[in-house]
Amino acid sequence: MTDEGGSEVDHATYLDAKRAVDDRSLNRDVLDAFGAALPADPTVLEVGAGTATMVERLVEWGVVDGGRWVAVDAHEAALSAGRDRLGDRVGDVAMTYRVADAFEFAAEAAEAGERFDAVVGCAFFDVVDAAPAVDALSAVAPVAYAPITYDGETTLAPADPADDAVLAAYHRHMRDRRPGGPDGAEALADAAAETVASGPSAWRIEPPYSPGDRTVLAHLLDTIESAVGEVGHDASDWAARRRAAMAADELAYRAANRDLLVRF
Repeated sequence: MTDEGGSEVDHATYLDAKRAVDDRSLNRDVLDAFGAALPADPTVLEVGAGTATMVERLVEWGVVDGGRWVAVDAHEAALSAGRDRLGDRVGDVAMTYRVADAFEFAAEAAEAGERFDAVVGCAFFDVVDAAPAVDALSAVAPVAYAPITYDGETTLAPADPADDAVLAAYHRHMRDRRPGGPDGAEALADAAAETVASGPSAWRIEPPYSPGDRTVLAHLLDTIESAVGEVGHDASDWAARRRAAMAADELAYRAANRDLLVRF
């Protein structure tokens, strides 16, 4: 992806930029339920940990104040950025970082008899197939906290005549070209044994943009244009109009998400 000035923005920069968007979107009732489900000094496995902003947030917010956090991600550059920023401890939480496929790591941990008090996967369970994910992760933990799980609806304002066709193609790409899909929150709830807590956590980006908001919104437009191109839909004119609206501080974006706390 590129930033407003046309220079390349890497994946780790995007993940750091979206922290503020996640911060204002997280459902605090579900987060409180997650905190209440944890023992003192928990051992937590985070899958799709990215730059490890979640543990940093939860320590700052007083949800976790000790224990051990194992951050797993297949993207080495993103995880390395988190490790470089945080080091071996976040407050009193001991950190471990593993570059690995989440399910391969879970299988290895299960074979070794390792158990965790909880799994955390932020914006994770909509990009994996829910049933096999639950099967794999239930072997190492009893519960999962799944914030910012896509819930099937994206809207932009002001409306553009091509919105419906572009977003329909975007959802088709989610269903046909990658694991997971646009109904990730529903699929996770169906696959789990019990939904302990659930609540909306919509992403909202609207002017005036912070620099981070602008980075995230540019990335989202790039992602949509690229994805629909893979299913044969040319969204270049739509994307150009949307980028022009963003440059003029006139574009608002909303994605419906859901935070879930589930028991396996």
